[in-house]
Amino acid sequence: MWNQRSVDTFLGLPFNIASYGLLLEMIAKEVNMVPEHLIGNLGDTHLYLNHIEQAKEQIERKPVELPTVEISELNLLEGSVELELKNYLPHPAIKAPLSN
Repeated sequence: MWNQRSVDTFLGLPFNIASYGLLLEMIAKEVNMVPEHLIGNLGDTHLYLNHIEQAKEQIERKPVELPTVEISELNLLEGSVELELKNYLPHPAIKAPLSN
């Protein structure tokens, strides 16, 4: 579970989910357990006005099967990891400006 004070839903949240999902996989592998749930406690969750059209485009896309990650080597204390992302079939990127 991670706590996040502020969340840019369109640009930031997908990166946060992927990052914490990978961290969950790495920790589970290190302690020889199976990861189950990734829970985010999100505070100021917002969508900027200049991302509305991009968010609508994202919502209209048909979901694809999620990829899997295979971690072949891991040493958290040394900060080294070897992994392979399998069956990653992304949609084309949707460009959006950063907001302040």
